[in-house]
Amino acid sequence: METRSQLYFAPSAGRTSEDDQHYLIFHIPGNPGLITYYDPFLSTLHALLSSSPTSPSANFHICGHSLAGFETTEQPHNLAGLQRQIEYIDDLLYEEVDEVRRQSRQTPKVLLMGHSVGAYILLEIIQRHRRRIEGGAPDFDLIGGILLFPTITHIARSPSGMVASALLAIPRAAHIASAIVKSLTYLIPASILYHLIRVFAWFPEHAARTTAAFIKSPIGVKESLILGKDEMDMITNDKWGEEIWGAATEPGTNSKDTIHSNLVFFWGSNDKWVAQKTRNELIDARGYRRSKASSSTTSSLSDVSSPVDGWKPSMFIDDKKIPHGFCIKHSEVVAEQVRTWVEEIILNHNES
Repeated sequence: METRSQLYFAPSAGRTSEDDQHYLIFHIPGNPGLITYYDPFLSTLHALLSSSPTSPSANFHICGHSLAGFETTEQPHNLAGLQRQIEYIDDLLYEEVDEVRRQSRQTPKVLLMGHSVGAYILLEIIQRHRRRIEGGAPDFDLIGGILLFPTITHIARSPSGMVASALLAIPRAAHIASAIVKSLTYLIPASILYHLIRVFAWFPEHAARTTAAFIKSPIGVKESLILGKDEMDMITNDKWGEEIWGAATEPGTNSKDTIHSNLVFFWGSNDKWVAQKTRNELIDARGYRRSKASSSTTSSLSDVSSPVDGWKPSMFIDDKKIPHGFCIKHSEVVAEQVRTWVEEIILNHNES
C-alpha cells in the first residue's frame, strides 16, 4: 500500500488575476511524519479559504511534505534525527516557494503551520529565516505561523513522554521494536491490515490507509522511534529568544512590521504529550493569553487589550476536548478554527 509523500492544493481555477496576492501555507507534520494523515484537514482548510469573502484577492497554495524516512514507495538512504528533519523541511520549503514563484510570477507571502513536533521544526525554521535576513540575504516574506498542539519544551515531562522516554532509553529500542512490528505484520497484506485498522481502531479511511502504509513502509516505524528519541532528548528548555517569539513583528523579518505578533498557539486542554504545568509556564512567560478557543468570537486575534503584550504570540487552549492527533477524526473542526487565524494574520499584516 502506497501513500503520497506530498500534498498540494492549488488556487481555485478561474479565481486568479494578475493583481492577486499569492500565499503559500506550508504545513509541517508531527510524528509519525506522513503527510497523508492531514489530507482532510488541508483540503478542508483550502476549501474554506478559497470560498472566503474576507480574502477575495488572495490566492492560496497549501502544501505539506512527509518527514524524511517516512517514504512508503522507496527505500530511504538514512534514518533522520530531529536536526536532519529541520534541514530537510527547510530545504523543501524553499523549493515550494520557488515553485509558487514560477507558477504565479511573484514571490508568495509565507505562513507556516506545524503540528506537534512540527511546531518545534516551525520555530527552528523561523530562526533560520531570521538569520538569513540579518545576514543580508534576500528572502521571502514570512508573515506568521500557526502551531497546533505544539510540543516545543520538555516533552519528556508529559504523561506520554514519560512512558516514551523510559522505553526509548533501552539500548537499540528503535531497532528491536521495528523488528517486532515487521515480524508481526510481515505476512499480513497491506489491504488486510488496512481493514483491521479500520475495524479495531475505528480509524476513518484516510487514517487507516496511512497507518497501514506506515507500518508496511521500509523504515517508517524505526524512523518514528529514532525521531521520538531525539524529541525526548532535545525538546527541553525554551531555547528561543524574543526575536523568534515575536518573529513576525521584528524589523527585518518581513517587508512590513505588524502591530500584533503573528504566531498563534493552539494547545489541547488535556494533551497527553504536553505537561499542563509546562504549558502554563510557557504561556505565562511567552504568550499573550487569550480566552479558550471556541466557535465564538473569543478565538479572535484582535482582542488585544494590552499594548505592552501586543507583540507576544496569541495562545489558546482548546475547550472541545480535541485530541493531540486531531488529524485522525477532528480535521474539519480544527480547519474551521485555523481558517479564522489565517485570515486575521493576513489582515494584521496588510494593515500594518
